Amino acid sequence: MIKLFIQSLFLLLFATFANAQYNSDSTELNKTFKQVKWRSIGPFRGGRSNIAVGVASNPMVYYMGTTGGGLWKTEDMGLSWNNISDGFFKTATVGGIAVAESDPNVVYVGMGEHAVRGVMTHHGDGMYKSTDAGKTWKKIGLDATHHIARVVVDPKNPNIVFVAAQGSLFSTSNDRGIYKSTDGGLTWNKVLFIDDKTGCAELSMDMNNPTILYAAMWEHGRTPWKVTSGGPGSGLYKSTDGGTTWNKMQDGLPKEMGKMAITVSRANSEKVYALIESDFTKEAGGMYVSENAGKTWSHATSDHRIIGRAWYYIEVFADPIVENTLYVMNAPALKSTDGGKTWENISSTHGDYHNLWINPSNSNNMIIADDGGAAITFNGGKSWSSQDIYATAQFYRINVDNEFPYNIYGGQQDNSSVKIASRSFRGGINTTNWSGSAGGESAFLAFDPNNPRYVLGGSYQGTIEVFDSKSKGSTNIMAAPIQYLGKDAKDDKYRFNWNAPIIWSKHEPNTYYHGAQVLLRTTDMGKTWTEASPDLTRNDKAKQGKPGGPYTNEAVGAENYGTLSYVIESPNEKGVIYTGSDDGYVQLTKDGGKTWKNVTPAGLAECLINSIEVSPFDNATAYIATTRYKFDDHTPGLYKTTDYGKTWTKINTGIAGNAFTRVIREDTKVKDLLFAGTEFGVYMSQNGGKNWMPFQLNLPNTPITDLRIHQDNLIAST
Repeated sequence: MIKLFIQSLFLLLFATFANAQYNSDSTELNKTFKQVKWRSIGPFRGGRSNIAVGVASNPMVYYMGTTGGGLWKTEDMGLSWNNISDGFFKTATVGGIAVAESDPNVVYVGMGEHAVRGVMTHHGDGMYKSTDAGKTWKKIGLDATHHIARVVVDPKNPNIVFVAAQGSLFSTSNDRGIYKSTDGGLTWNKVLFIDDKTGCAELSMDMNNPTILYAAMWEHGRTPWKVTSGGPGSGLYKSTDGGTTWNKMQDGLPKEMGKMAITVSRANSEKVYALIESDFTKEAGGMYVSENAGKTWSHATSDHRIIGRAWYYIEVFADPIVENTLYVMNAPALKSTDGGKTWENISSTHGDYHNLWINPSNSNNMIIADDGGAAITFNGGKSWSSQDIYATAQFYRINVDNEFPYNIYGGQQDNSSVKIASRSFRGGINTTNWSGSAGGESAFLAFDPNNPRYVLGGSYQGTIEVFDSKSKGSTNIMAAPIQYLGKDAKDDKYRFNWNAPIIWSKHEPNTYYHGAQVLLRTTDMGKTWTEASPDLTRNDKAKQGKPGGPYTNEAVGAENYGTLSYVIESPNEKGVIYTGSDDGYVQLTKDGGKTWKNVTPAGLAECLINSIEVSPFDNATAYIATTRYKFDDHTPGLYKTTDYGKTWTKINTGIAGNAFTRVIREDTKVKDLLFAGTEFGVYMSQNGGKNWMPFQLNLPNTPITDLRIHQDNLIAST
């Protein structure tokens, strides 16, 4: 018997399964549950947006692309936003948007985030087009481009459109480069291709002469253990014939290049700005300026504020009216009024900025896109519209307590963790029903569910915050009190995953476990720690170097590898603990950590063990959800054991071939009733995983990051 309860960010869904008669056909299933609805409970706090644009002819209207939440539109200057892609788009992360200036009914959208994180949502599925200002959409190709950085439309002809494709993040790809259509997306031609490692990170059109274009080509890629930004394929290019031919610009530019951005001034077509990642030891990176349309360049500044964490940022935008004014998007948003020589902070919105659209006829009117969503200004950035009115946040993990009403806990990407009530007795759930909790954005949250006063929440590199929800005070604890930022992972005493697991022990009083490459145990709230295992990962030292290069290291530890990614204690047996690693090992102890056995499925390829579930009905039965999207393999990877991991069976039948899996759970009252969370939604099995069927109902097409079953509710984070 389960009531479904989903959390869109936190979505809740109510249904009763105990006496239902199931049919294996998904159509019949949806008829059975036609009265069942997933219920979004928020929190209504924005999440990451890589792109937001306005409509030049109508300052009331704007579009926002989110990572995992689709495309949104406001027609009242940001007072309210509505999703306009649900039911049309097949993937949920937007990388580029362009509204045709000559016909604002024509809108192009490119999928796949261009600020390419190694965690959370993955690739897009090409291009979509609307000819009725977003009411309806049509798919128009470029499916294999994966990550689209920019879409540019000729200001006089809405059928001429260019697409900057970064390509597949986790492998080489021949679908990188610049594409052009002259028939509104019916057909496409690749007009610039460097090699299978190099994509287009930025494309700028001279709006005074749209046959002139500037492009920033970027050699880049990721493995699970490193982000590579830069190489011989990187370069700046110019076309003067509408993209037919391209010439590499070099005079005055650095020889070594990483990620770059480029923009041509609408106020003066001779002035072009380029923001360049390069060898920082030689002070070669920074802002470059051309006064002659790219023939020669001069170095304006190496200010590190404008080039920090280059793979994630590096965005520059020229004021369309004042030629010496320009903006850079980085951790802060920065403005220069002297052609890029000096900079000042200009925005007080969320932070971690990725895009800026400036109204070509009024440069005080802008919309900014950052890790908190999008915000609009009409006074040059002195004040902005709210980002706390749409539920587009990305969540990692769910935990729940036993209070009434019970609360749901989770870490929000690039924000605090949250604690949110599962229901409200005074109308709908609102800001009075949720608050911040322990830890940072990537937190696992652990506590005694019967007495959740003290919450342990994780953060980067093994930092844990202990939060007293009664006094509202907190303190930080660490197994090894040092932050290994920017070091080789092999030199760390403990290697921690970005989303490092922390669990409370049901069977051992006052005990918590924390996953590094070993399992750590504390019985005194983190004052002291003991190692409860040896290294439980593959421990491949060749994959434990610096997490970024060749010019910019990735200091925050998002690319640490050879770490534990999941830990679970058996709900029924004391001393039985499973661990999963981000490099594909499953380990088991039956004696509380005295001895361990590697129970990895035979032949399992190197992968991320993202979740483990121990059956509430049979102590020997467990399930794992694996994923290999960081190896550019998007197939589902669910496995089941009925003998404590001695043997495993694949249980993926019925799940779409590209719907890689993050989580699997079994109902607490109906044996063999399983739920799985994938990149493209929820699936259900009634026979222990032998067959699966979609269980979307009214749930938008969005990645599912975690599932929990609690008090006859199914809870999902997205």
